[in-house]
Amino acid sequence: MMVKILTSGFPNGFPDDFSKLLRKYIKAGMNLAFVASEFENIYEKTDWYCNHFLKMFSDCGITFGSVDVIDSRMSREIAQDTVKNADVLWLAGGDTPIQFAYLGSYGLIPYISKHKGVIIGMSAGSINMAKVAVCTLTCKHSKLEIYEALGLVEFSVEPHFDKDNINDELLVLSEKYQLYGMCDDSAIICTEDNTLYIGDIFLIDNRCITRVF
Repeated sequence: MMVKILTSGFPNGFPDDFSKLLRKYIKAGMNLAFVASEFENIYEKTDWYCNHFLKMFSDCGITFGSVDVIDSRMSREIAQDTVKNADVLWLAGGDTPIQFAYLGSYGLIPYISKHKGVIIGMSAGSINMAKVAVCTLTCKHSKLEIYEALGLVEFSVEPHFDKDNINDELLVLSEKYQLYGMCDDSAIICTEDNTLYIGDIFLIDNRCITRVF
């Protein structure tokens, strides 16, 4: 069963309710593919973050049978096979448009789009899971960019949402794009027949802001 999980960030580890949900869908011994945001220039940083999140999985009782980091240390063909055969895909945070460009240049988009396992996006990874990626200045992008992305979910997201500091950029964008503002420690979990929300999530639609959960 395909499970799509969008997250913002977890400054203090996975919350208990999120850990419980992960244990429902991820079983011991599954294979993880950690898809970097920058494939070429930050190997040490990529490995640090991979190990950081592996520790968070371990802390909530999940250990993987194998872990592969997907970046330019791996050929296009092996990267494609790794994505195809992984039980769990982690789409890392970082530079959103650069990540999507690498997914395209490595031919990974069809394999991610057809993946039948668990796909977890964090920050940039979550933005790229959308049908339309909305990369805002508010979310620390260098410029506003909007493009067709992976299409794993129909809605767009704004990670690291600050419910106490909502600026005009998001309100103007919401006239055309329905956005889910995701505070840190939140998650949206989409299965074939249900959508669950964890943490503080707000719908920004046509200049109106409504708390979803």
